[in-house]
Amino acid sequence: MKYMKQMLVFLLGILTLSPSAKAQADSLFLDPKVDIVMLLPTFDSLFEIAKSVNPTLKQELAAQRANQWNVAYTRWIWAQNINMFYNYSLGSLPFFAYTDPTQPLNTGLVQVKQGFRAGITVSLSVFDIMGQQGRVNEAKEKVILQKYKRDAETVELRRKLAQFYADLIGFDRLYQGRNEDYLTQLVACQVAEKEYREGVIHMSEYARQKTVLSDAEATYHESFRLYFGALKQFEAILGVPLHTIMIKQKKN
Repeated sequence: MKYMKQMLVFLLGILTLSPSAKAQADSLFLDPKVDIVMLLPTFDSLFEIAKSVNPTLKQELAAQRANQWNVAYTRWIWAQNINMFYNYSLGSLPFFAYTDPTQPLNTGLVQVKQGFRAGITVSLSVFDIMGQQGRVNEAKEKVILQKYKRDAETVELRRKLAQFYADLIGFDRLYQGRNEDYLTQLVACQVAEKEYREGVIHMSEYARQKTVLSDAEATYHESFRLYFGALKQFEAILGVPLHTIMIKQKKN
């Protein structure tokens, strides 16, 4: 029983400490031995991804569709002055009915006491008639204006994405170089320590190597800070987590 409890605790510990797929992907992005260019799609593919999820472009597209619907609405807005009716009425209603054209006009006057009535009323002002085409043209121009705004937002998105992409690549290369410098100096310092213990070099030379190592380590951490910041900024402008679009690496 005691053995089973120990095994259960061990298995729970393994499940708790095992990294998730996302953590593995993030650690791969932070590995200075891996070139981030090899992990990401091409820039054009990244731009298409950014366009598909960018909220500003979605807003501009929705506004453009709304303006297109407004054009259709404006074309028929004059029809609001046309009314059709159909009812059943009681009472005297005189109207002219066609009888014999050879008879005097007043002989065509007919009195209807009750019955169903239907008709159409049209009330159009000169302003409505003359200004209708202008309102339609205005609605069309709003559609064109909204398209230009969306195109401008698309160009701005590509510019920003290119800028952050270049920063990401540049800081990644800097991070890789500073990592190599740090590892090289770490080995040099270990050799210097061995030589100092053997009396081959003076204490001052060993101290100088330690100072160089300390500077290399500080520079390495600063390059990591710059690279990590560029990584998060690029992910923010892209609009999706980088691990979701990462290219799977082939195992050697």
